[in-house]
Amino acid sequence: MAAARQRALEADAAKRKADEEALANASRELQEKRQAVNDLVSQGKALLGRNDFTGAQRAFTDARSRMPPGDNRFEAQKLAEMAEAWYDASARNPNTPAAADAVSRASALAREAASKDPGLALPHSTLGKINRDQQDWNKAIAEFREASRLDPSNYLYFYELGRSYFSVQRYVDARGAFETTVRLNPQYEPGWYNLGGTLRNLNRNDEALTAYRRAIAIKPDYAASHRELGRILLARKDYKGAVEAFSNALKYNPGDIASLRELGAAQSEAGNHAAAEELFARALQAAPADGQTNYNMAVVKLALNKNAEALSFARHAVESNPSSPVYNYTLGLALEATGGADAAIAAYQKSASLDTKYLRPRINLGNIYLSRNNFNEALRCLSEAYAIEPSNFEVNNNLGAVYAKMENWSKSVEHYEKALAVESRNPTVHLNLARAYASAGDLVKAQNSYQTVLRLNPDNWDAIYELGKTYVSTGKPDEAKKYLKDLVQRNASYSARADAERILEGL
Repeated sequence: MAAARQRALEADAAKRKADEEALANASRELQEKRQAVNDLVSQGKALLGRNDFTGAQRAFTDARSRMPPGDNRFEAQKLAEMAEAWYDASARNPNTPAAADAVSRASALAREAASKDPGLALPHSTLGKINRDQQDWNKAIAEFREASRLDPSNYLYFYELGRSYFSVQRYVDARGAFETTVRLNPQYEPGWYNLGGTLRNLNRNDEALTAYRRAIAIKPDYAASHRELGRILLARKDYKGAVEAFSNALKYNPGDIASLRELGAAQSEAGNHAAAEELFARALQAAPADGQTNYNMAVVKLALNKNAEALSFARHAVESNPSSPVYNYTLGLALEATGGADAAIAAYQKSASLDTKYLRPRINLGNIYLSRNNFNEALRCLSEAYAIEPSNFEVNNNLGAVYAKMENWSKSVEHYEKALAVESRNPTVHLNLARAYASAGDLVKAQNSYQTVLRLNPDNWDAIYELGKTYVSTGKPDEAKKYLKDLVQRNASYSARADAERILEGL
């Protein structure tokens, strides 16, 4: 019995040893097969890097033939790597027959990899990029979303998902994806940059500024982030900050014409017209037919009183885009500044017809017609402007003037009063309102308005003279003497001094 038991124990030990050796041999064989496949896949990737597509395909085909049977997860991983390598090769050789073939191979391999191992994220990422490049956004979003679900620690998957959401204007979803990107990798500056752009589209400009500044803190030479920072600051009328931001954008990307133009716009808005003129000139050297730059240059030339030059640039702007109401309006300004009032009228009319809500051409048309005593046309244009913006100071002031010329004193008073509701300390409008009151026979209100003028400008000689005359009309000779004597004593050269003296002699 003891001997039999001993033989059984020895047999069991021998079997265990044989099983362990067989397992070890099988494991070594599997590792050797895997290593051979890994080497062939690496070789194929290297050949693709040298654009040897035929050699790469041979290496990948050899790798596939050596896949260990039943090792589905390993095979899926290698197929996914091949797919990604083919995709990368297509991206390096865009718009070529070889690229199209590479994309086709990448797509087929990625789908096979995903089928063999549904838990693998990489093939979904590859398919997402293929669909993104083809602008099939719904499929791209679905693939990137699946990749990020399967590997929630990979910030690049969320980044690509955010870009796809952004492309279809799903900004709320894009924001969530980009915020996950920078949470997973706070040092990934493209994530901050794209988050900034998303926040701008959500009208969250304070947060967008922070995002762009984070991108710049990580990568100080990030020209695009400097440019976007400048755009926000310019919109906020922070001209100093905008000039600095656009200058940095150009420092790191001197060929960025957009930043050059926008730096010019910032300088122009800041009143630095000479600096803006130089910048726009540089931009036009690079793109002489660009409508926006020609328009900007026309505006600057007008500000510098270089009206003939402004006219040339304004014409170029309109030629580039005849349907732009702003360009046509600026052409009108340049024509009017160079004495071409009739041509200016045509440009303003075109501008107004292109935008039924555009105030400026209607105001300028009204002014030209008023200067020509064409009161009906002036009234028509200014009434259109009033319908667009009833509280506009210039519109109401000019309507007051038109109605005064037409001797419609009640309407003149109405619009002068509306103008003063916007600019209550404007002495010229108070003077015109006083005259309208006086012409309407309301001398008490006229006297009050003249007094307001003199509080704002004690040396307004017209107000002093006309106020004295109203006191004569209202039977207050002492008050009339007070103002008329002050006038003749302090301003011997006043044009109506002789009239004032005659009135005084009669009091």
